[in-house]
Parts: sequence; C-alpha cells; structure tokens
Amino acid sequence: MLEYKKIKIASNQSESNELISFLYDIIESNSKFEFYNFGIVRFYGITKDDSNEKLSKEINIFPNSDLFLQSINNIEQIFEIEILINDNIQSIKRYSNEEDSYKNNQICLEFFDDGFWEMTSKDYSLIDSVSKKYMGLEIL
Repeated sequence: MLEYKKIKIASNQSESNELISFLYDIIESNSKFEFYNFGIVRFYGITKDDSNEKLSKEINIFPNSDLFLQSINNIEQIFEIEILINDNIQSIKRYSNEEDSYKNNQICLEFFDDGFWEMTSKDYSLIDSVSKKYMGLEIL
C-alpha cells in the first residue's frame, strides 16, 4: 500500500487565491494541521514587496497556518511553488527527490507553471475531501 495519495488539480483562477483556498481545505479536513509547520521550500513568482528574493533563495518556515497565510497574502503571482506541511520541522527542507518530500512530510502542495496543482498527503481523508470539491481533478 502506498504511503501517500496524490491528486492533480487544474488551476482556473489566481494561484494565490487557490493556495489560500487549499489552506482552508486542509485545515477543514483536520484542525490539527492548523498548528503544523508550513514551509515554502521552492518559489518562483512575484511578491507585493521586496521579499521575492528571500522567498526564492531561502527555505521559509512558518510555525502555524496563520503566519503562513500572512506570507501568502503578500504573493502577487506564482509561477512555481512547493510547500511542505509537517509537525516535524526538521522534515521541511529541499529534497533532491520528490518522493522524499512526500514520504517525509504530511502534505506536499505544488504549483507548476503548466497551470496545475499537485497535492500529496499521507492523510487519505484529506485527499478524499479535497477530491470532492474541485473540477478538473485527476487522482495520480
């Protein structure tokens, strides 16, 4: 049995708005995620202030969803992003193999410039819950 489930969701609006919506979906599925660590480990995009370079070059970790949400509200446009969510802060880092991101974190959320999101999680109920909400969804 797989350690995780993955879905692909077509993007059809502002990536920042979709990301905020996914964040609420994640917390709605299980409130424990609200207090997990959120890490932006890869970012290519445009911010509303001068934090673009910091987001692009460093791993940015937020100790809860509220602080993460504040950061997301500062993003104007996303070309690519990888977000890892886990209760263990040491697991939030850049991995050379995407499989390691999935195996070592509770949730991995990625946006690709081709216009789609991928959500991977060890929490099957999260994936099942999100699967019911979005059109243009593919289970991988």
